[in-house]
Amino acid sequence: MKISKKVYASAIVSLAMLMYACGSSDSDSTSTAPIEENPAPADTATVPADTDTTAAPADTTTAPADSVPAEPAFTIPEEAAEIVAATTIPAEEGPGLLIDDFEDGDNLSKIEEQYWYTYDDKDNKGASTILTPLTDDGYPKARRSDNGTNYVWAVYFNLDKGDYEYDPYVGWGIWIDDGNTDFTKYGGVTYWFKGAAHELHVETSDIEDYDVHLASVKASRVWKKVVVRFKDLRQGGWGEEKPFEAAHIQKISFQAKGNGKQDSVLIDNLYLQDTSEVEKDKADMTIKDAEIPEVEIGDIAITNELQAKAMKYLNKGVNITNWLEENGTIFKGKFKFDESDVKLMAENGIKGLRFPIDLDQYVNNSGNFMAGKEEVLDVDDSNLFGVLDSFVVWTGKYNMAFTIDYHEYDNGYNTTTAADPGYTKMMAALWKHVAAHYADNEREDIFYELLNEPDMTDGKVTSEDWRKAAQEDIDSIRTVDTKHTIIFGDAAWYSIDNLAAGEPLKDDNVIYAIHTYEPFVFTHQSASWAETKTISGLMFPYDKEKWSEYSADFGVTKGTASWVSSAVKNYYKNGNKMAILKGILPAKEWAVKNNVPVIINEFGAYNAKTDKQSVLNYMTAMREISDTLEIPLTHWGYTGGFALFESTDGIKGTTLIEGMKEAYGLE
Repeated sequence: MKISKKVYASAIVSLAMLMYACGSSDSDSTSTAPIEENPAPADTATVPADTDTTAAPADTTTAPADSVPAEPAFTIPEEAAEIVAATTIPAEEGPGLLIDDFEDGDNLSKIEEQYWYTYDDKDNKGASTILTPLTDDGYPKARRSDNGTNYVWAVYFNLDKGDYEYDPYVGWGIWIDDGNTDFTKYGGVTYWFKGAAHELHVETSDIEDYDVHLASVKASRVWKKVVVRFKDLRQGGWGEEKPFEAAHIQKISFQAKGNGKQDSVLIDNLYLQDTSEVEKDKADMTIKDAEIPEVEIGDIAITNELQAKAMKYLNKGVNITNWLEENGTIFKGKFKFDESDVKLMAENGIKGLRFPIDLDQYVNNSGNFMAGKEEVLDVDDSNLFGVLDSFVVWTGKYNMAFTIDYHEYDNGYNTTTAADPGYTKMMAALWKHVAAHYADNEREDIFYELLNEPDMTDGKVTSEDWRKAAQEDIDSIRTVDTKHTIIFGDAAWYSIDNLAAGEPLKDDNVIYAIHTYEPFVFTHQSASWAETKTISGLMFPYDKEKWSEYSADFGVTKGTASWVSSAVKNYYKNGNKMAILKGILPAKEWAVKNNVPVIINEFGAYNAKTDKQSVLNYMTAMREISDTLEIPLTHWGYTGGFALFESTDGIKGTTLIEGMKEAYGLE
């Protein structure tokens, strides 16, 4: 049949937030630029030099490459003359709605006058490319397959961040609302696929900010059936929360994202399940009494004078988040937070401010310096010290300690740069530059934190490599400033185990930091950037009377990571104060052994959907652990998703959250 030139436009956006543990930003910012669907004209594709398409089978799925060529162009593999079925997938013959089985070989679905479309990120400054097979007229079509059917929908893509701020993306989908279908009869989506990891989006008219209901699907290099119940769909988390209403379904779409990936996805037999076909929840947990571990606490005395200094200045602190630690966010004279925020914190009993800022964003010649082409760092002092000096003045005025936290959301320090002497030299020179600026400041409550969670995205930099780099930073700082105290946290997200396995650094003026967000399934439930994003309803502490035999009642789905579902099922053992204390104790024992102070300068609970009393209970538990072990605390989050303070817009604080004064022990 002749394919109509009618292609529906789709305005969709991908907000990929790289946040986990502390390395999480709960910013509400999102790009709303419309994205135009792309029929992918054939003349835009060229064959890379190392690609042979002459004998490629119809549904060859290329595994992601380790690296993408400088000009990542590619073509669709040609169909083989003869295709041998590797498997045979069954036809959908139930009472549900078959949206498309692609057997007609075009881009028209089985719903009258509804066509498949594709889109990419170019309108958001990305450089990704998506290709499907095309007709002679240049319109997308299905292609032959090895799954026992005649045709499948196939997309091939190259994901390239370009100048886009977030994860690059491509997508494809079908408008299914014909104005006549009653979608309340359906309770889930099924389809077969082979290829890359992707997201399934079920889009409704209720969502106006692109925060669609979705499910994540892992890659499979063999044909696999995906079954997603509507009840298991979750929004991405960056927009307004709205319930899923099947009656308002408009589109089914798919999205692949991530930088530097060249891959493909093949889809067949897209089907809406009748409610009678949808799998029912199964009891998979036993309601048990809470298991509270017995913990023996030995001597916690530390005679090092830095212990008293840490307790005085670094206890009952807070981080300013969602600002200058974020990737690409640089201070240029405009304050998102200012003296009024410092004043509000101080008036409510906050004793110290940890200030996350990506220091190397202010180095203008980092590339040339690391390559040895220039010997002196060119630092944007006007903006860097414009913001730091302001907070030094404000915290001094309101008697709050101030920690300069070198905080990289862009993961500049990673396994590659950790092996580059030039990068280590740049970090050390930068810290020397900052320390020289504050060397003559008489305040003893200014602290230099060397680098937040080294390799925070991947966590693969070794403790050995990071400690060598940290020692270079310290030695560089001490050439200009022997007064101010340095803060060091180990690799793998300030790991307690790494710290406990190592030795103190070669400097007598260092405080050691750890981070803890245990139990993670509680503190990060519903966090859109984490594998716990579907989890909700967990209370703290564990309460047998509020528990369930169904892990699904707490958001566990078939797509939930195994470690997350396991953590939910074992929450009766881990959802209590003593379990948290047991995990922290090895850090304190190491500190006592080496007579050095240890602090926790990140902890907190994401509170978007978490029971408010449970958050207060968790804060109380952490404060009591701090008092018991004499470990100072600094909370992750002034406002935002991890917050101590209410705010009118998610940014500027207004009042301390009710009950937080008592829970955190503020005076």
